[in-house]
Amino acid sequence: MVKVNEIKAQMRRQGITQAKLAGILELNPSTLNRKINNIDGENLTVKEATKIIAALQIPNELIESIFFAKELAETQV
Repeated sequence: MVKVNEIKAQMRRQGITQAKLAGILELNPSTLNRKINNIDGENLTVKEATKIIAALQIPNELIESIFFAKELAETQV
C-alpha cells in the first residue's frame, strides 16, 4: 500500500499536478489515480514508483515509509 497523502503532499511541494505526473509515467491520469489509490486492485509497478520518486524528488529516507507503509500492510493481513 502507498501513503497517498504523502505522495500528494510531495506533488504540491514540487508543483506537479497529477496530470503532469501521469504524463511523466506515460499513463492516463485516471489510471495513475487508480494505481495510487489502489482502486480495483491496481498497483504501481516498481518502475512507476521509481519514476515517481525521481519526479517528486522524494528523499531516500522517506521512500520506504511512503511506498512500503508497514502500518497499512498490517491492516491488510
